Amino acid sequence: MRRSSLLPSLAAFALLAGTAAGAGAATWSAPQTISQPHTFAGPLIAATRADGGVVVGWPWQDNVGANAVGGWATATRAPAAPTFGAQTPTVAGLTALGPFARTQSIAVGMQAIPNSPGPGGAIRYRIRASVNGGTARSLAVAATRGAPVLASAPNSSSALVAYIEFQKTSSGGIRRIVRTVDRRNGTWSAPSTISGRGHADAIAAAMGSRGDAVVVFVRDGKLLARLRRPGHNWGSMQQLAVSAPSSRTSWSLAAAIDGRGQVRVVWRRHPFRGVSELRTAAVPVGRNTFTAPQTLIADGAAADFRIAPAAPGWAIADVETPAGQAPRPLLFTTTGSIPFGPGLTAAPPQGGLRGAVVVANGDGSLTVAWVQPLPDEDSDGQIRAATLPGTTAGAFGPVEDVSPAEAAHEVLLVPGQPGPTAVWTARPGGTGLSVPIAQLRTLVRVATRTP
Repeated sequence: MRRSSLLPSLAAFALLAGTAAGAGAATWSAPQTISQPHTFAGPLIAATRADGGVVVGWPWQDNVGANAVGGWATATRAPAAPTFGAQTPTVAGLTALGPFARTQSIAVGMQAIPNSPGPGGAIRYRIRASVNGGTARSLAVAATRGAPVLASAPNSSSALVAYIEFQKTSSGGIRRIVRTVDRRNGTWSAPSTISGRGHADAIAAAMGSRGDAVVVFVRDGKLLARLRRPGHNWGSMQQLAVSAPSSRTSWSLAAAIDGRGQVRVVWRRHPFRGVSELRTAAVPVGRNTFTAPQTLIADGAAADFRIAPAAPGWAIADVETPAGQAPRPLLFTTTGSIPFGPGLTAAPPQGGLRGAVVVANGDGSLTVAWVQPLPDEDSDGQIRAATLPGTTAGAFGPVEDVSPAEAAHEVLLVPGQPGPTAVWTARPGGTGLSVPIAQLRTLVRVATRTP
């Protein structure tokens, strides 16, 4: 079950119970609530600024049906501050947050335009962006497929918003094109097209602090990428992967660029009734073409993998569910070279385990966190974590309880002081069909790991 501020679900799922071996020793601070109580809250998004400040955002909803009211909020933790500030409103329709310059952030939102359908009846949206909580600027009006994505980087005053737009052809057909809006020299550009034919589906984008940018998307079953180096135009289309014709393949994409200009793309490809594999490819520093793909998980990969910078390389967290086995959290790392090493298991397999995330810490360690469902919590449960002392070798430390057993639903990890900070949604007062909707109280909570 996924809690949504837009479409609450009341279905109950069967639980695979279990507690992680070695869980217990408390190394995390007591939870701090950073939101007001809402009926529904999430999904969570976050941005870490160059100065160390962190912004967390989420949609929220109170009540259901004709009595429902909702909105979007953020909470900010100043550099080196021990706690987050109060929940404050943000751009309507919030879909993305990203760092900007040294001390700022960008929020992107989209809102439906009533009585203004696009091609084929697609809903038309207004896409807007706000820099550091300022007045939101309209970037585009488009009938979009899915939400726009934001590419920005710490210590950079450039940014890019990419989206897929329904467009009618001269013959009356409908195509799905890929468009971008750039922010350079203090202003946003008009939308431009980087893929003007076919039918685009999933999309991801990234930007580095030098100004390198990449947009990755699936078009007609092919995973394609376009790269733009600083001072240059968009390069030619590069194909990274392809699905079999008529395979009804689902894709999940992520992209990242480090401060040196190394580009990393990660994707999960899952044909209907086929294997779910996790793969990655890169553009090395000083190059313009992608390496051959590397397979990280051949089958059993989850769709909500995460990639994080882990200087001088990268870290990827995912949950692998081998055939006939329980899921387990895995971590893949590089040490500046292009290939990833073998996956490291962060915790023993546990029934229902999901949503692995990763963050690099200031001492060179890596922390992985996940959701462990517990009995009688409607497929939700507790946040747990484990830390790898270094990025090059060794084994994970013991599994740690990050949250109480409070129907925790999802988790993010962000850098913190002295250790990483976990952000999650939870219902400490209970959840499931036994709790009336009017009594549901969802909170956004945080805790920081201490030495």
